[in-house]
Amino acid sequence: MTAALSSARRLFSTEHGWMAVDPFGSPAQTPSRVGVTPAALDDSSEIHGVDLPTVRTVLTAGEACGCIRTSAGSVTVFAPASGMVTIVNPAVREDPSIVAADPLGAGWLFAVLTPAASSFDDLTTREPTDAVRVDS
Repeated sequence: MTAALSSARRLFSTEHGWMAVDPFGSPAQTPSRVGVTPAALDDSSEIHGVDLPTVRTVLTAGEACGCIRTSAGSVTVFAPASGMVTIVNPAVREDPSIVAADPLGAGWLFAVLTPAASSFDDLTTREPTDAVRVDS
């Protein structure tokens, strides 16, 4: 089971990613959903597809782990924390436009189970405001 987004504590990375951590459980026992911020997506861009890590992929915080293909180019998805992917959002694979329509909700990308000793020191409770680079 993953943390319900309505009750989760959302943490943000400087790479315009977010992670919804269950405030009532341990991140090592409850997978945390991961997504991108609205600023990561160009408002005028249409999303054509997503390349996401597969289940059981081990991620390292800050490293590239996926890509969102848009009409303006591609946006790299970075892992906000280290851990193992436990589920990939099937709705996003079927209809990638969900990522642009609701990036902080239904457009979550995957869930990650973090080690018990994980540190979230590089994450913040405030959404980043700087510009995002889109690779064409």
